[in-house]
Amino acid sequence: MHSFKKTVLVCAVSALALTGCQKTLKAEEKKPAKLVNITSPVSVLSPVFQASLDQGRSLIKGERASRKDVIDLQVAPSNNGLIAASRGGVVSAFDGKQNLWTADLKEAITSGVAIDESGTVVVVGTRSGKVIALNAATGDKLWETSLPTSSPTPALIHRDRVLLSANNGVLYGLNLRTGATVWQFSTQRADVSVRGAARPLALDAQTALFGTADGRIHALDPNTGSPLWTRRVGMATGGSAVERMSDVDGAPLVVGQHLYVTSFSGQLAAYDMATGRAMFVSKIASVKSPAVLGDALIVAGLDGDVKAVNRLTGETLWVSDSLKHRKLTNPVTVGNHVAVGDLDGVIHLFDRAGNIVSRVQTKGQLTSLQAINNRLYTQSATGVVSVWQF
Repeated sequence: MHSFKKTVLVCAVSALALTGCQKTLKAEEKKPAKLVNITSPVSVLSPVFQASLDQGRSLIKGERASRKDVIDLQVAPSNNGLIAASRGGVVSAFDGKQNLWTADLKEAITSGVAIDESGTVVVVGTRSGKVIALNAATGDKLWETSLPTSSPTPALIHRDRVLLSANNGVLYGLNLRTGATVWQFSTQRADVSVRGAARPLALDAQTALFGTADGRIHALDPNTGSPLWTRRVGMATGGSAVERMSDVDGAPLVVGQHLYVTSFSGQLAAYDMATGRAMFVSKIASVKSPAVLGDALIVAGLDGDVKAVNRLTGETLWVSDSLKHRKLTNPVTVGNHVAVGDLDGVIHLFDRAGNIVSRVQTKGQLTSLQAINNRLYTQSATGVVSVWQF
């Protein structure tokens, strides 16, 4: 990759996995907007599968009373089904509607599900810092490794390495076959950061990107952990630690030669990687990944605004405040529409003009959406997994 392209990507992908913080920032609670009935709803999503995951009995003392602490336990699609983990420590594999196997790890799970490219190994992390690998076909435990602290995000399985960002600010590379720690890399810890993280990102075969809570992006060799380059990123300034926060908690989006990234400090930035120049900067604070629908770039803001801008010029196309303070997920493209989930388990479908034209419902707050091969995958805070076709 051209050196300037790497520089642009570094500047855009800041703090992909914000970890190692002593304090976290919680948004001020505001009353969610009431939903307005859709006059003539259209059919966009067709239900395929829904299941309530076995929650187990392994939630640590006090956690049952802290349900407001929503954990983003992402599912891992696999062949014709999926593998999901419940907060209570149970990992379940489904082939269509059939439950293939269930494994009770007897510990609260915090990091969601990672699966290797061949679909043979599943990795999850627990609150006590254990990293556990399972056989994706049977659910049998392959190995278990204990780290000093937990990881709040799914691992990245990159060839024969399991790459993790831990809460203590240390990055780890584990052997995929044995779980042994091959390398670790220490970063600075931040006193205040956005609550949440995105998984590490594989840039290419020789480069893995880790964002850290101190606002830096580290490019490491995934095999050895050797640092390739480090950059300080972010544009926020202020007198307090909170005012200086400039976290980028949502994974960047690449469309052709263009790269798009959001930030907590209020910048939606677009870069042309062919020329290395910034295309535009639009004002909206977000910690979620954007989505593209045609010429529109759609972002879900921290306060619940959904904004669409021209993805080449940054010109505002439309802004919707109908979901204000509903704790929105990342938007994803589903056919000719854009979907976004909320705190009540409702998925809203926007058309190209910014109108909500359809809704579907699951149970419990949604934290993220995944659109893969014309299917939309969700897991709610209450452990309900849902799949829709579009």
